[in-house]
Amino acid sequence: MFEARHWQVDYLFDLGFQGWLVHIGVIGLTSTLLINALPDSTWPFWWSGIMVLLSLTLASLCRYQSRRKSKFGHATLRAGWFHTGLTTIVGLTWGSGAISASEASFQVLTLYSLALGGTALGAVSSQHAVPRSCFVSIWTSTSLLALAHVLHNPRLEGVLVALMMLLYAMILSILCVRMFRFLVTNQRLTQSLEEKVAELTVVAGELDQARHAAEDANRAKSSFLAQASHDLRQPVHAIGLFTASMKETSLEEDQRDMVNSIEKSVESLTHLFGSLLDIFRLEVGGVTPRAAPADLGDLVARLVDQNRDAARRRGCRLRAVGSAAWVHTDAGLLATMVQNILSNAFKYAPGSQVLIGPRRSGGRLGLQICDTGPGIDPSQAEAVFEEYYRLDASSAPEVEGMGLGLAIVRRLGDLLDLDVRLSSIPGKGTSVTIFGLDQVDPAEAERVSPARAHPLSGRRICLIDSDPVIRAATVRLLERWGCLVEVHDAPPSQAQACDIILTDIPAQGEIGGSELIHVLRDRAGWDIPVAVLTGHSVAEAGPVAARLDAPVLHKPVSPAKLRATLTSLCLNAQGPHGRV
Repeated sequence: MFEARHWQVDYLFDLGFQGWLVHIGVIGLTSTLLINALPDSTWPFWWSGIMVLLSLTLASLCRYQSRRKSKFGHATLRAGWFHTGLTTIVGLTWGSGAISASEASFQVLTLYSLALGGTALGAVSSQHAVPRSCFVSIWTSTSLLALAHVLHNPRLEGVLVALMMLLYAMILSILCVRMFRFLVTNQRLTQSLEEKVAELTVVAGELDQARHAAEDANRAKSSFLAQASHDLRQPVHAIGLFTASMKETSLEEDQRDMVNSIEKSVESLTHLFGSLLDIFRLEVGGVTPRAAPADLGDLVARLVDQNRDAARRRGCRLRAVGSAAWVHTDAGLLATMVQNILSNAFKYAPGSQVLIGPRRSGGRLGLQICDTGPGIDPSQAEAVFEEYYRLDASSAPEVEGMGLGLAIVRRLGDLLDLDVRLSSIPGKGTSVTIFGLDQVDPAEAERVSPARAHPLSGRRICLIDSDPVIRAATVRLLERWGCLVEVHDAPPSQAQACDIILTDIPAQGEIGGSELIHVLRDRAGWDIPVAVLTGHSVAEAGPVAARLDAPVLHKPVSPAKLRATLTSLCLNAQGPHGRV
């Protein structure tokens, strides 16, 4: 307690200035009392002068040190010892005054004792940060005060009063110790809190840096996906179109086997690009659900028809349970979810029975896809929905993919407010259910009478694409479908007599030819249907397609999807003289 630390002395000086100003006031009142009670004595004048001088010196010291806040600990500690020395002189002066006052009446000594006791208590409140200063203030003054009472009255009463003075000094000392311990505890807590805050600040800074790094990495990943998908889809798209054209020519058996192998590889790459594109679109917020009444039974039937060949290649038997229900949802996104689940079933459960059908739960409809494959461990039921997570393919080493299928399913489910659940029993099979479909009244669908010839037969297609390889492959495929194709590497400036415009977006990402296409429509006198076939990202292709009111097909696109899109445009197009 006698070796004060830097912060204790600073605290002492912060409290001391006001305390010593109050002390000057007490000195003034006490000296007035003594001068009036002892008019023939000169010592009260000397006593008051010395006390005021000491008090002013200590007040100035405290004021100077509290403002200076020396960075050098030894200078502050020296000032603390100087304060203690002056405080000792103050205490002795109080005590000497008590000895002198013992010659006066008991009333004068009693009032002097009250003033001294008050200053001793004030010393505890203002000097407890440095106990040594507090102790010398208390004991140098009160011990002499006790002696003064004995000198004033050597009998038992005087001794008892002296003992009471000493007991009072002891109580003040105990109070000083307790306040000092409380102060030390508070200082330790404050220091600990500051250290924790400093640690948290460092951690927060590191987390902020990690967040920025993650955001940069995510942007870089998205940029890579967009650029890679554009650059790679072009040649893959061309290969797919050439392969589809080759299959319709006369080929020997071994040649047809090679073409089929090429087609399978292209299909695998197409699915891979499709998954990467879907993840990219979901990450950049490029998917906006458009809910409308949809025939659930028709949706399931179409998915089964589209996947029969894929199921057969994997040795699976695909069956569906019919449904007459209509639901309010985005049928396209729901179909994508089911397609990804079916693709996973074909990959990981080859040779199994695959069943798709409706299921009711809590008054709402759901779609359930079950297989009788090997199943998965229940502990992996949630992990399979994470991006790039793949099951151990040791049992099926031919399985390809990046582990994005079910991640896309879960994200699309969140967009559509649907709950996707997976349950599996190892050795018996896996079930994936899409819950939460809202059933609605059947919509009135316009039925189109089937034509004897395919709707694309004889249609005039204006093909606009800057890539000569893509143009050649697309022309060959369209002509095999019976289309009449006029080819351009940029939007033509003259009106074209055509039924559909199939165009790509300029490489710079600007709408470029979209204005010219509007001009072509104006000169033709009707809104010629437009389909955008591009390798650009959703962010680049979306605004262009919106301005043209055109569907977007991303390269590589399967011939079946391209044919279905063009057919739909033909069936729904309104020419200058009615339906074309």
